[in-house]
Amino acid sequence: MLVAELLEKSLEDLLKDDFEKFKWYLTMEVSGGCEPIPKAALEDATRWKTSEKMIESYGEALAVKITVEVLKKIPNINAAEKLQKAYAATGGQTAATCTASSASAPPAVPSILMAQQGSTVIAPMIYGSTCGSLNINNK
Repeated sequence: MLVAELLEKSLEDLLKDDFEKFKWYLTMEVSGGCEPIPKAALEDATRWKTSEKMIESYGEALAVKITVEVLKKIPNINAAEKLQKAYAATGGQTAATCTASSASAPPAVPSILMAQQGSTVIAPMIYGSTCGSLNINNK
């Protein structure tokens, strides 16, 4: 099961008030050094869009870790433990962390970018902070 599906499934089990509280926690610093998600990005977000926004903002492993942390704060310990077990069963590890970076300059990120003849590469801009790693292999 994909991480986005695991997150969305965890959020589907929340009642409306708990889901709104979950999104509220995401607008604050939720894990050491991680940037909060802007309120406007979550204002009318569905559970699916919320999980997508978390993965976009933090990467898969950190999105799972943050989801578990926030579920515990709500509190919904059962959902947090269920997500941890489901993610571990996929071979994932939630040891990811955010690292704060200097506001004046983006962090140096080593990268390798290759494309075959006739390919189009759309590469993201990464700035502000870096979280986890990103590997894209499409062969």
